[in-house]
Amino acid sequence: MELFDILDKNGKPTGFTATRGTQLQDGQFYLGVHIYIYNATLEFLLQQRSYDKTFLPGGWDVVLEHVIAGETSKEAAVRGIAEEIGLYVQGDIIFAVRMVWEHYPHIVDVYIAKTNAAISELCLGHSEVIGAKFVSKAEMLAHISGMSYRPKEYRQFITNEILKL
Repeated sequence: MELFDILDKNGKPTGFTATRGTQLQDGQFYLGVHIYIYNATLEFLLQQRSYDKTFLPGGWDVVLEHVIAGETSKEAAVRGIAEEIGLYVQGDIIFAVRMVWEHYPHIVDVYIAKTNAAISELCLGHSEVIGAKFVSKAEMLAHISGMSYRPKEYRQFITNEILKL
């Protein structure tokens, strides 16, 4: 059973924890991480989520992870990459932004990571991830544009970050 720290709107721990799926009260938030991974040829990694997932079953997305109680968001990002696709990154992962999503009770820390790994080197966490592929910068930008399930300011920020690479 995973426990998550409950945070306030400013990202400060409230001293309370909750299990996955617990309905939070107003002003309470979970912390999650999104990791955008790219390679030297500016291709971006997308992974196909398991059909058993509640959010976006069978859909293509970046590495997503909830931060477990007592863990930092960077630790969760490193753990999530290892668990979901079998890559171990430490120094090549850079914090990009923290966003508060009032509509969903989530605070999301976004990271960008560079890898030299090929798809054939990935070891997918099959309970969560059933496929992976690298896509071109243009394809990734189109994918982000189509993320209607994410706030507009999130999509704009990520688009701008990718255009800088």
